[in-house]
Amino acid sequence: MSDLNELASEIREINRANGWNVTKHGDWEQEYKVPAILALIHSEVSEALEAFLGDDRNNFGEELADIIIRVLDCAPGLKIDIDECVRRKLEVNRQRGYRHGGKKC
Repeated sequence: MSDLNELASEIREINRANGWNVTKHGDWEQEYKVPAILALIHSEVSEALEAFLGDDRNNFGEELADIIIRVLDCAPGLKIDIDECVRRKLEVNRQRGYRHGGKKC
């Protein structure tokens, strides 16, 4: 796996160059900034669902990319080492039992 933090840095450079307001550490304390970012991530998930329901594989892939881009734009500004978080979570998932929690999917 390549370093997600490097990819996040590239995404933030592109977003900054395009005039977008990237996250900063102090944004965590703002009442609306993080919820707004999460709402934007949610909107990308909704767009992916619409693409899936419309059987539009090309747009579906693009919307999945948008989800990742939004997450990777958010994490470093809030001082979250997203690469380390993903690696730790993968290790937790490796230790879980088959279909843990009785989930069907």
